[in-house]
Amino acid sequence: QAQVCAALAVLSFEANWAPLQTMLSRSRLLRSALLRSKTRFSGGGFGSPKDHEPAWIERWSANRREGQDNMDWFFRAFNSTRIYEIFLKSSPRFYGFIVWTSIIGGYCWSRMWDHIWDYVNQGKLYRHNPYVYPIPDDDE
Repeated sequence: QAQVCAALAVLSFEANWAPLQTMLSRSRLLRSALLRSKTRFSGGGFGSPKDHEPAWIERWSANRREGQDNMDWFFRAFNSTRIYEIFLKSSPRFYGFIVWTSIIGGYCWSRMWDHIWDYVNQGKLYRHNPYVYPIPDDDE
């Protein structure tokens, strides 16, 4: 009895799907969507390094905006340092760069504020006014 119900459900679905399928196959919208999403045989499957992005992303990425941006001077200067290629491109180098930059930056930040504190409080700190022991009297 369960097999009969399953067979009837399949037949019912196929009977309802046939008119919808023919209607959609004639639709210009569906045909244009299918033409746009044609698979490109690029030598790699889904997710492989050779797999292409969708066409709209490739067109968007192709627009480099070189020379059109207000910050173009900064991007050229940053790219000429090659910091991204050397430090930021791989994960271990990136994390190492972040850790060491934080350590060195934190030390420099602390020393900067120490110097500012010394400058503002010049003559008021203990190390600026060392105790000078009096010369001992010679009783001899």
